[in-house]
Amino acid sequence: KSPPEALLRFLGLILVFALTIWGFWLNGQRQAERLNARHGLGDAAGQLSEAERDQVRSLISELRSRYGIEARVLITEGEPTPPDSGEAAPKTLFLGLSPTLRKAVVVLPPLARSALGPDFARQLTEEHFPFHFEAGRRWQKGLVLALELIRSRLAALDQPGANDQANASTPTAPQPGSKESAKP
Repeated sequence: KSPPEALLRFLGLILVFALTIWGFWLNGQRQAERLNARHGLGDAAGQLSEAERDQVRSLISELRSRYGIEARVLITEGEPTPPDSGEAAPKTLFLGLSPTLRKAVVVLPPLARSALGPDFARQLTEEHFPFHFEAGRRWQKGLVLALELIRSRLAALDQPGANDQANASTPTAPQPGSKESAKP
């Protein structure tokens, strides 16, 4: 074997090792993201479809990766109670739902609360979710819409002059007779 051939073989072997290590690293990153998203969603009631679970997990992952917010969504048959303040990190968003009790609890982390407005969590809890808990409505859709609303409001803050615009829009239930209220 000539020296150039031995060198090429050696470089090829190093390239194979490097690509293998890189592949394992990427796989580990994906697995960690899936585990984090899975821990962010607790569906004790078992009322979300697989597609809805995937949507919620995707939104949880996006809130974590883009804004550093650890979203915890808990769907339970009983009273939705947020974690203790000592247990919850200052970047944790808690969204607890009880479809059987028709109750929602939304707790925003301090920075998100100040960015989204002081009444944002209250409006989700008292207006948005009660609308979606009504007969003939799908609370699952309301959950996805609430997470998308949080994401879009945070994304709007990245735009110039967005603070005025973000605080001007509020999460409200669709008005009777509107296109949205006609959908199940």
